[in-house]
Amino acid sequence: MTTSNPPKSNANHFFAITPPGMEAIAAAELAALSAHEINPIAGGVEFTASMDTMMRINLRARCITRVLLRLASFKALSFPELYNKSKRIDWQRYLAEGSAVALRASCHGSRLLHSGRVEQAVFDAIRDGSIQVTAGEDEGGQQILVRVDKDQCTISIDCSGERLDRRGYRLHSGMAPLRETIAAAILQWIDWQPEEVLLTPMCGSGTFAIEAALMAAKKAAGSTHDFAFLHWPCLKEKRWQRVKEKSEAMVVGQPKVQILASDLDGRMLAQARQNANDAGVAGLIDYSVLDIAKLMPTAANGLILVNPPYGGRIEADARAVYAQLGKLFRERFSGWRMVVVVPDQGCERALAMPVKRRLKVKHGGHWVHVLHLEHE
Repeated sequence: MTTSNPPKSNANHFFAITPPGMEAIAAAELAALSAHEINPIAGGVEFTASMDTMMRINLRARCITRVLLRLASFKALSFPELYNKSKRIDWQRYLAEGSAVALRASCHGSRLLHSGRVEQAVFDAIRDGSIQVTAGEDEGGQQILVRVDKDQCTISIDCSGERLDRRGYRLHSGMAPLRETIAAAILQWIDWQPEEVLLTPMCGSGTFAIEAALMAAKKAAGSTHDFAFLHWPCLKEKRWQRVKEKSEAMVVGQPKVQILASDLDGRMLAQARQNANDAGVAGLIDYSVLDIAKLMPTAANGLILVNPPYGGRIEADARAVYAQLGKLFRERFSGWRMVVVVPDQGCERALAMPVKRRLKVKHGGHWVHVLHLEHE
């Protein structure tokens, strides 16, 4: 499916990487941020945008992992051809003298099958184009991605730098915490609004509650991020400052919101509080040490959102936890919307509740289902 806003003449081609399963949610978010020619595909979303819009997306998008700018796409049947065509790219726009460059290539069904030689050919093209660069690691240099698929070569440069799910607030977490981008995507998928009471039992490091609070306050997800594009020679500093100022002007100082986070583990709850403080939303979340068995509704309706421990995060039978949750929902939360993350069909059956709709997302290398439950 293609979501189409009218393209602009100065549009650049981009690709937003997302966790698998979140492409449609990311496409809707990109449309809201004024991207154009939006096309969700496996693993991400293709779109066009101005450079100002690219900066805004990096700053404010909540459910994408990173943004790539497509620099060139051409056919390459030999390494000399790859070298010569790569050399035509205006690298001086994106790489300053002395930059550390981290090249990563993937090759599929092409005559150029050796990814290491592909990387070296592009690196040589950059260096021989009169820019002195050094080889860097993925986390420590400007990432450039080269994909050769059926002899078609696509060269992209990373705009984001560190992954966008690393918001900078979650320095304290438990085992296998839910990524910030996935938590935000689930909140968008269920269309949570700040006017709706939100309960997040078994909150762990507090990701759901913090992402909801950031949304309620309209704080940019990447407000503390050091984006790769900030180090490009072509950066227009005044335009970046304008993008930031517009984003900061949207922030709501004291939004009216009820977000309640609880966990049986007091130490984990202390970590969640610290994370919320680092995110600047500590005052928007009420925390309590609470056994899930004692959880009670705080209003006639609202949203309860829970990611129970499973796998390596729990020693007991996870299905027993889900059976307890299902019983709790049925007996106490009539009138509420209920969303729960489940790792497998056994845990889903243990809930013993009908599923209104589901979202399948890849998390930690495994597929999990996010279930919107309903009362019979």
